[in-house]
Amino acid sequence: MEHSILIVGHPAFGQMIQAQLQPLTSSEIALAQSAMEAGLSMQAQSPDFVIIQGDDLNLAKGCLNLQSRSNFQWFYSLLIAGFELSPRNDVASQLRHQTHALELGADAYLTVEGDFNQQRCKLDETYGLLLKAQLRIGLQSADRYRDLVQTNDLLSTIALVDPLTELNNRRALDWDLPRQIKTARQGDRPFSLLIFDLDFFKRINDNYGHLVGDVSLKLLSARLRHNLRAKDTLFRYGGEEFVVLLADTPHDEAGEIARRLCNIISKQSFTINDDLELSLTVSVGVSELNEKDDVDGLTLLERADQCLRKAKQTGRNRVVVYS
Repeated sequence: MEHSILIVGHPAFGQMIQAQLQPLTSSEIALAQSAMEAGLSMQAQSPDFVIIQGDDLNLAKGCLNLQSRSNFQWFYSLLIAGFELSPRNDVASQLRHQTHALELGADAYLTVEGDFNQQRCKLDETYGLLLKAQLRIGLQSADRYRDLVQTNDLLSTIALVDPLTELNNRRALDWDLPRQIKTARQGDRPFSLLIFDLDFFKRINDNYGHLVGDVSLKLLSARLRHNLRAKDTLFRYGGEEFVVLLADTPHDEAGEIARRLCNIISKQSFTINDDLELSLTVSVGVSELNEKDDVDGLTLLERADQCLRKAKQTGRNRVVVYS
């Protein structure tokens, strides 16, 4: 699997890590020498594996802090520090350095013998094996995170889609309606909402069975979807009810859209199978956002629902616009 890898540190550090990565992956590798350069590189292409020269904890801190910013995604971070053992640089000081590095938020830490800034690094067999093992772990962790993100994206999509009609469901409406209301108010733009209800749906289920009822809903949703404008958003609200969000649309224009859709649905029958065609109609309630409506759109929905009930009570197959 291809990875996006960023190496941050002295050029000698970058060369050594690239040489170790070469047999493990063919992924594209970016190089940076400072936290600022690392930030620019991350903006250009979000890495899923970042390898940082850990000698300078300020450099490590600058790179790891990028992950906490909202415009940067998660990445697996490996800090590698070069040490030359001496009386002033004993094992205890290495452990303290490692502790500080991990406290900054690094996922893993490794020391090798040498000084990258002085372009001296002794990578014997033991250090080489340890470094390759850490690099493999980093690549595997990046793979697992990517798989997890893809799985979560899929689950989120499933959670927001109605399985029968493949339209956005009520949960998606609960998320999108407040967002569209906020956008309309910020731009001082009109915003309207339609609620559709399939007339006599219970009669279809009783006379022909629930499978025919399901097919009717699928065909109706497809006809609605294909006859809406590109900027309109269609949802299955529940049962035989559908909601349409109409951005940049005042109530009079929304009423015209609703009447056009009513006619499109009623004028052409729906072919259920080779032996059955059904004539379907819908009732529609229309409301427009006003300054007193709540941010979640509950009052806006309630007014449209009042109009829908009135359309049902006055004969069905019609549109009622709230005024």
